[in-house]
Amino acid sequence: MKMHSKKILALAIALAGAPAFAQEENKEVENAQYDAAMEEVQVEGVRAADINARAAERSKDNFSSVVTQDDAGNFSDQNVAELLQRMPGITLQRSEGEGKFVNLRGLGAGMVSVRMDGGVMANAGGGTNETLEDRAFSLDSLPSDVLQSIEVNKSLTPDMDLDAIGGSINVKTLSALDRGRDSYKLTLQNYYQDQVAENSPKATLQGTNLFLNETIGVAFTGSWEKRKTQGFQTSHHSNTLPSYVTMGGEQMIIPWEFTTFQENAERERVAGLLNLEYQPNDNSRYHLKINHTSYSDDDIALREYYRFNYADGDEDLVFIDKDNRVFGGGDVDLQQQYFIQESEVETNTFALGGENRFGEGWEVDYEVVSSRSTNEKPDGRRVQFRLQNIPAAIAQFGEDSLNGQIISDAQLAELVETGSISSGAISGRNGYQYGEVSQANMIYDNLFLEDNLREDEVDQFSLNLRKDWDNGGMLNYVKGGIKANQRSRSNDKNRVSIIPDDRKEAGCNGDAVCLDLAKSTLGDYATFVTENPSFDHAFITRAEAERLIEATRAIGDNYDVDQKEIDSTKLDYELSEDTAAAYLMAELQVLPEATLIAGARYEHTKFASTGYMALRNDRNEESDGLASLDIAVPLEETGNDYGLFLPALHYRHELSENLLGRASIWTSFSRPDFGKSRGFFEVTDRVEFCNTDPAYTGEVKCSDDPNQIGGARGELDYQAQWFTVSPENTVRIGNPGLDPMRSTNLDMSLSYYGEDTFLEAALFYKDISDFIVDANGVSVNINSDLPFVLPTDQITAFQIPADTTFTNVNTYLNGEGASVYGLELSYSQYFEGRWENHNVGRWLDNIFIQSNLTLQTSDGKVGDSVRVGSIQLPETADTAANLTLGWENDDFSIRFIANYTSEILKRIGGCTADDIAKDAAQGYAANCRTWGDMYQDEALTFDIKATYRVMDGVRAYFDAVNLTDNVDQYYFAGNKDSGGRMLFNVEQYGPAVQVGLNIDF
Repeated sequence: MKMHSKKILALAIALAGAPAFAQEENKEVENAQYDAAMEEVQVEGVRAADINARAAERSKDNFSSVVTQDDAGNFSDQNVAELLQRMPGITLQRSEGEGKFVNLRGLGAGMVSVRMDGGVMANAGGGTNETLEDRAFSLDSLPSDVLQSIEVNKSLTPDMDLDAIGGSINVKTLSALDRGRDSYKLTLQNYYQDQVAENSPKATLQGTNLFLNETIGVAFTGSWEKRKTQGFQTSHHSNTLPSYVTMGGEQMIIPWEFTTFQENAERERVAGLLNLEYQPNDNSRYHLKINHTSYSDDDIALREYYRFNYADGDEDLVFIDKDNRVFGGGDVDLQQQYFIQESEVETNTFALGGENRFGEGWEVDYEVVSSRSTNEKPDGRRVQFRLQNIPAAIAQFGEDSLNGQIISDAQLAELVETGSISSGAISGRNGYQYGEVSQANMIYDNLFLEDNLREDEVDQFSLNLRKDWDNGGMLNYVKGGIKANQRSRSNDKNRVSIIPDDRKEAGCNGDAVCLDLAKSTLGDYATFVTENPSFDHAFITRAEAERLIEATRAIGDNYDVDQKEIDSTKLDYELSEDTAAAYLMAELQVLPEATLIAGARYEHTKFASTGYMALRNDRNEESDGLASLDIAVPLEETGNDYGLFLPALHYRHELSENLLGRASIWTSFSRPDFGKSRGFFEVTDRVEFCNTDPAYTGEVKCSDDPNQIGGARGELDYQAQWFTVSPENTVRIGNPGLDPMRSTNLDMSLSYYGEDTFLEAALFYKDISDFIVDANGVSVNINSDLPFVLPTDQITAFQIPADTTFTNVNTYLNGEGASVYGLELSYSQYFEGRWENHNVGRWLDNIFIQSNLTLQTSDGKVGDSVRVGSIQLPETADTAANLTLGWENDDFSIRFIANYTSEILKRIGGCTADDIAKDAAQGYAANCRTWGDMYQDEALTFDIKATYRVMDGVRAYFDAVNLTDNVDQYYFAGNKDSGGRMLFNVEQYGPAVQVGLNIDF
């Protein structure tokens, strides 16, 4: 007789919903009884959803965390991000105040796969970094309205996609046959963000229907939301570290540049789901699923820059005060930008499949999935006003602030002389008007136009075959299958960034308005003072910005019509990724109450890409012309081909009626990011040449300016003959030869399922090899070290010898190993029925607690060319905790929710052995930039959520989010020469509330 491999409490089974198939006659009767019970009683609320989730987790072969609806089809939270952030092991990456990406068990979102009903989804987003394009899936475009449950798989069996070192998230869509009844729900909601002070409506209609004696099921969802947000932000320059400077024998680290932002966004989300299912009998089921999501954004960004750009020894820096973290000097730029961007991300997924039972214990399932995603930004546009070379300004910085102020020459001289300022400022040279909010003399000095289209297409076929044995001795089942994916992806960006006044004669085509406004100043336009108190000056209005862009955009449209500009080519590519997988696994009954799944999966990947060799070569351009002399040469297709064998063992032991133990050792991998593995070669600044003419005797041999090395701008024939590219150019190179990262994973867990109590402890360890690292400043020979052929023979403007070794290359390599290990603890307690007869205690009778704690640490080596020694892995929070204290009865529910995340390393500063030696010689850390490690600060947020049953079928809900006005803050680690931490970025979106009605009919 076959031993039962799983035990699930009868109540949990009933609440989890009817099973898809019945195998035995007594099971059919049992299911019918459960279905009848569910028709009689619909249990709603937080506890019902929690019981459903625990039942789903317990029944799975692998270790996971699950979020489900209650029996009435309600989630305990209104969006996917909030649902996930309360689960153990998860931290969120936010964008504009909303959760967008998920980190799991200390690994970034690019190592966490997202699937819908087990199938792949196209993803035209740029991931967490638009340039590097990792594989992170953006969850803010996926509303919870189309979902039935969310599974976070923390250990993976061979029948799952294993390209997920961090783990995988499977979102399961609504199914009428699974719900087992007709249902309709209308949700009406309004979201109000305190900072923007505007309403954001949302409406959702959801339904399930059963037809023809419950053999046909139709599930549908339609959702529409328009959300308005406003964010305030102060940020250091994103790509340049602060500067180490010395003055009077004292060292100080100062900001290089900083910016104040305000972003007003209006986001419209539309989602639709149609799930058609046909189950003619207990042995067959077929489905057609169509899912659509679109996410459009109308974004206005205001930016005010203070550009100091001081380096060590810069004569314009004349004052530092290390104790008060103040510095000052001349030659400062004040700059404003008004940026307008409309964008839309649209994803359509089609799935057709079925499953059949036949013979003695045989089961087969199969599916074809086709998914298409586009990310279109058709008309990004920006105007910029600037005052350059302002003679005097000061700045102060700290852990949570960056502030600049323009002062007069006399005030700066007094500051240098006395250490303080007592005199008033008067307007002087370079056009700055002291005391004026609107700076009328700021010059219109940049027009920016950009179109961007990214496309992602994925087609997938999967087939699984399973054989079960009722009397197979130790063998419960054997399962095998195959899966094939074909992916194509492309990016096409076209960008123009020009000084309108320089090119107006050629670009305006004689248009008088264009010629006039191309040389205008801010004083020619209406301005306004924004809501952000951190701004120092007034901005051009949107209507005036649009008028200015429309009048002068002909200059941009007529410039570089061949799209050779480096910013129009360096990110362009086409790539393909074809994968095939096969697996075999078996479940063994090793003990009466214990099973062991043993198996392996083989994955094969063929990757290919095209890109560009892109060089900025604008020194020879005519400043008033419309032609670009940048160089863009297509690279031949290049790629990689690799296979992986991935074994696994998963042990599951029902230690008692309430106690479940699991242990597993399994292997997984993560493919390289798209942006790192595509082919490209880019000189990151103006290309630098060396003059090899024997007749040239000047001291300066190499420069990006022909005038400095014996040539002349525009003298193209001479440069073609005698100029060779300097090996000291800073070059960025993609690496199509990257291998995937691989991981051996160990998981152990113990779970207690009581009537009112849930306790769980889980240990995890990941040993990662071939960890992909950013290698900076390495030497690369273009003949022997590149993973593709560089078309140097097509460069005629200067010479690139075939044996050139570039000595300052930033690229991506498979480095050494990394490890992650941690502990997850979960505790839930419901006090229903404990004190119901007590005079006082009965008011506390419906209290419940939900909590979890994750403790983890990591260690990795990113390569000695970047950082000697080992580091904590980026995106790892040492501690994450959630606590919910709630009260609930049949009519009312309220929850007080706290979420804590410790600091998270986001980026590291370079520190090589040579850097350490140089710093030891000079006595301070100018080269070993561990002080440049950038962290996201710890965060503690509080929310309140409440629901109230107005009448049968009608529930109202109220959510108050971020009650303590928590901000997302990032900082450089700093050191004694910076006075401690230095602000990198702070974003503030303020508290928000949302109210809504769920109407069942």
